[in-house]
Amino acid sequence: MSLTTRLAETLRQAGDSAKGHYVIRAVDVKKIYRMGESETHALRGVTLDVRRGEYMSIMGPSGSGKSTFFNMIGGLDKPSAGKVYIDQVDIAQLDPYELAWLRCRKVGYIFQNFNLIQVMSCIENVTLPMSFAGKDSEEARDRALEILEMVGLRDRALHKPGEMSGGQQQRVAIARALANSPDILLADEPTANLDLRTGEEIIELFRNLRDKLGVTIITATHDLKMLKASDRIVWIDDGRLARISTPAEANIQIGEVH
Repeated sequence: MSLTTRLAETLRQAGDSAKGHYVIRAVDVKKIYRMGESETHALRGVTLDVRRGEYMSIMGPSGSGKSTFFNMIGGLDKPSAGKVYIDQVDIAQLDPYELAWLRCRKVGYIFQNFNLIQVMSCIENVTLPMSFAGKDSEEARDRALEILEMVGLRDRALHKPGEMSGGQQQRVAIARALANSPDILLADEPTANLDLRTGEEIIELFRNLRDKLGVTIITATHDLKMLKASDRIVWIDDGRLARISTPAEANIQIGEVH
């Protein structure tokens, strides 16, 4: 049995087990960046469980460690100490090939600047992750059209990003992130480059996807509307988990956070 086959079986068993209630577990995660004799402690021992199907937002000022932690739980970086589990798989124990295999199938990434390939059509952008996962081209095309319908863009399938609005491009990016049916969507400031109305539409789309697909959504954001739509808000400060609250407990008002 190959390494990736064993990894796939481990993930399947984890999803079926009682412990599968948590899709991500971070245990005493630390991250230290070294340049010569200088050390920067970006994370100082963060522990957090993320529930399957949860809509979570991560909040913190610039330099707080928020982005570092966001990258850790998405498998984009490895901790200097501590553990990060995705469906009970310790990602620090995976080699680069295994980690890429896991990310391709378990996690969908959505970026602030969309990161679409400008010379490719909408449907080509969405099918690209499926080609990396080895899906048949006809199957990938059918799947892409299905997802584009879900995000309200099937009629723009052959358009290129430059022919679309910012909100439409972000919907394409969301469709691309859903291509391989991931359990987790990681969205980095997904409304930062959008106007108020379009940002609200993207937030509503996230809620609908969570309810319809059961996907876990984790955002790194400063958008108070997105915080208010979340199940839980995680506050990172000076590399530590400062607090966790619901929107009601945080008493979020558009204009200020308490």
